[in-house]
Amino acid sequence: MTQTSSAAWPGYLHRVRYSEVDPQSIVFNSRYLEFFDAAMTEFYRAIGFSPQGIVEVGFDPVLMKVEIQYHSSAVIDDLLRIGVECSRIGNSSMDLDFTVKREVDSQLMATGKITYVNIDQVTRKSVAIPAEIRAALKS
Repeated sequence: MTQTSSAAWPGYLHRVRYSEVDPQSIVFNSRYLEFFDAAMTEFYRAIGFSPQGIVEVGFDPVLMKVEIQYHSSAVIDDLLRIGVECSRIGNSSMDLDFTVKREVDSQLMATGKITYVNIDQVTRKSVAIPAEIRAALKS
C-alpha cells in the first residue's frame, strides 16, 4: 500500500458540467456535496486507501454534520480544485475540511466542514477509527 502525506496531496480537480448548474447558470448548491464526496474518495486513495481498502481495515465513515459557506459563483466549464484536510480526529469521529478554488486564478468558491462517524457495518453503531486510518490522517 503506497502512502502519500495528506499535506502533499494537491487536491481533486473537477470541471463544472452543464447538469451541475441551476437556472442562474451557477453551480447548484447541493452539487458541492457531490464534489466533496468525490474529493474525499481521492483523498483517501492518495493516503493509501482505496474505497474497498478503507472498508477492509474497518473504516466506514458516515456523514453526521455538514457546513458549507459559499464565497463566489462557479459556472459551466470552470475547473475547480477541491482540497481536503483532516482537522480533527476523535475516537470514532473526525472532521474533514474542504476548500474549493477555481484553478485558473485560485479564487475561493466555497469552503466546507463535514463531520463523519465511523460505524460498524453490521451493528450500525459507532466504533473507533482504525489505527491505520488514524496514522494516515495525521501524516
